[in-house]
Amino acid sequence: MRLAAAATPKPLPRLAIDSPALVSEHWVRFHAEAAQPEAFDLAAHGPMPVRLNGPGLIWSDEHLLDDNEFLPVYVRPEIDRDGSATRERLAALPVRREARTGLVFHGWGVRVYGHFLIEMLPKLLLAARFPALFERIPPVLDRQMAPWLIRILQDHCDIDPERAIWFDSAVEQLALERAVVLPLLTRSAGYHPVTSGLIDGFASRVGVVADGTPERLFVARGDFSNPAAPQRHLANEAALAEIACARFGFRMVRPEQLDFAAQVGLFGQARVIIGQAGSGMHNALFAQAGARVGMIRFPAPDQSAIAALRGQRIAYLTEGVSETEPAVYHADPALFTRFVEALLDQP
Repeated sequence: MRLAAAATPKPLPRLAIDSPALVSEHWVRFHAEAAQPEAFDLAAHGPMPVRLNGPGLIWSDEHLLDDNEFLPVYVRPEIDRDGSATRERLAALPVRREARTGLVFHGWGVRVYGHFLIEMLPKLLLAARFPALFERIPPVLDRQMAPWLIRILQDHCDIDPERAIWFDSAVEQLALERAVVLPLLTRSAGYHPVTSGLIDGFASRVGVVADGTPERLFVARGDFSNPAAPQRHLANEAALAEIACARFGFRMVRPEQLDFAAQVGLFGQARVIIGQAGSGMHNALFAQAGARVGMIRFPAPDQSAIAALRGQRIAYLTEGVSETEPAVYHADPALFTRFVEALLDQP
């Protein structure tokens, strides 16, 4: 079932700041020389028999659906890292069979907010455009989904947990005789262009904007840690936040302390967003075209892909950022100050 015609993602944008004192030349070239993406369409697949196991793996005829349409590019290295141990462990779990038609939208990272934003939410927004096709199909939900995710699905995505097909990926596999599988809207090439309009419509419905909402945000992680996600800590984050707030008028925010509608509204009004890599920064998905986004470190191009989709200015501070111990980082305050100044100077 084709849901959107073939269209070409926007290429990675050139970095807004290219000073070698602030960002490695490698990452400047990475963006400037990015290949022109190829067009792709969006289609739902099924009804078809599949087997679900692990955090979002889909199997058909004993073959993992590992095409980028179904599996984010970062997942295959994760499941191959320990050889076949992960796949063998999952395949040994008992299989529960389900005859009802089920809508499959979840994927790797069911307990990670950022992966919900960039992978699962766009799928659901696309499906919502076709109520005649999808609204009667019960969704497949995993008991391993975090409580905050279930709340978002129920409150803002028209997912009724009472009519869902539930399974627990920690202790079982689910064999669906009639699965309808929604496609990823983000691929290695970038986001399908239809995604931006879907996000705009969702943000206008869901976002709650409080009086005095700031336009400059410093996104802090503090001691926040999610066992389901890579661990990282910016040792002098508090000092950097003080620089941003006291000298440049930013407001420090801790996204995990806000409800979802408040996050959508807050980032939708932001014009400048700075923070270290992580799920909280993926809220820039709701920021408007022309917003300036500054990242401390470059772990992956996810944020650049968001900037390309949304027409945002993106910059990275990589120089003066050192790993003082495993997954613990320190950013040079003087270079950070120069980075903020340069970002604010962007048109």
